[in-house]
Amino acid sequence: MLSGDLVCFVVFAVLGLRSHEDGITAGGILRAAVPFQAGWLFVSFALGKQDTAATDSRQVLRLWVPAWAIGLILRTLLFDRSFAATFAIVALLVNGVLLMVWRGALAPLVLRRRATHP
Repeated sequence: MLSGDLVCFVVFAVLGLRSHEDGITAGGILRAAVPFQAGWLFVSFALGKQDTAATDSRQVLRLWVPAWAIGLILRTLLFDRSFAATFAIVALLVNGVLLMVWRGALAPLVLRRRATHP
């Protein structure tokens, strides 16, 4: 589950870089994905939710909102990026949707398939 979560942030980064025509670079993905991945990991481990198959959208949102805030702070501090309200809102919504689609729809299918095809 956790690896799929982290992929969601890379998808967000790639979509964002592509939509801005900045080119998809390792540095761009690093700036856009890693702060939110770190925030997600921190919150997940701090709350002991890293191993749970949380597919309930409320559970995902309970984890995502503080992780998003941490990700924004890390992005600002580590990459000297100024706070941009538009980016913050887009990051909140797009990553939230990606996580909820992954956790709510795709992850259960992957887990079921693994159980039936070891």
